[in-house]
Amino acid sequence: MPEKITEDLFNNLVETVADSVSKQKSVSFFEEEKSNSVVSGFNRLFGRQRPVHHILGGGKSADVLLWRNKKISASFLASATLIWVLFEWLNYHFLTLLSFALVLGMVAQFVWSNASGLLNRSSSQVPRLVLPDELFVSIGRSVGAEVNRGLQYLQDVSCQGNLKQFLVVAVSLWVAAVIGSWCNFLTVLYV
Repeated sequence: MPEKITEDLFNNLVETVADSVSKQKSVSFFEEEKSNSVVSGFNRLFGRQRPVHHILGGGKSADVLLWRNKKISASFLASATLIWVLFEWLNYHFLTLLSFALVLGMVAQFVWSNASGLLNRSSSQVPRLVLPDELFVSIGRSVGAEVNRGLQYLQDVSCQGNLKQFLVVAVSLWVAAVIGSWCNFLTVLYV
C-alpha cells in the first residue's frame, strides 16, 4: 500500500511539472525579443554608455586600433615593431637612421642622374621632394592642442577638489614614472 501511495504521488508530481513546463513560453537564445536591460548589459560590457569605437574617436585611428582593417593594422604593427627593433636591439639613434636614409637617397639620385649618360640615354630630370609648409603647421597645431588639453585636464583635476579623482591621477602618474624608470621611453611607447 505505501508503494502505491508513493507511486501515485510521484506520477502527480511529474504531471504537474509537465503541465507547467508546457504552459511556459518557449524562448530561443537567438530570438530578437529580449528585455532592454539584458540587451544593454550584453552590448555595453562593464556598464559603458558609448561603444569603444566612439570612445577611441570613431575615425580611421579607431579602426586601426580595433583591427577593423586588418591590412592597415598589421602594417602599422609591423612598422612600429621594425622601428622598435632598430632603436632598441640594434642601438641605433634617430639621427643615425636619418643620416643613413639621406645618404641612401643621395646615392640613388646620383646613380640615376649619371647612369643615363653612361647608357647613352637622354638625361632624365630627377624628381624634387618638397614637403608643403601646411603639413608642418597642422602637425604643430595638433600637437600643441593635445598638450594644452592634457595640461588643462591636470589643472582641472588639481583645482576641482575631488580627492578621489586627484589621488587616482597622482597615483597613475607615479606608476608611469616608476615604469618609465625601468625601461626606455620608446619601449613604453611601443608597448
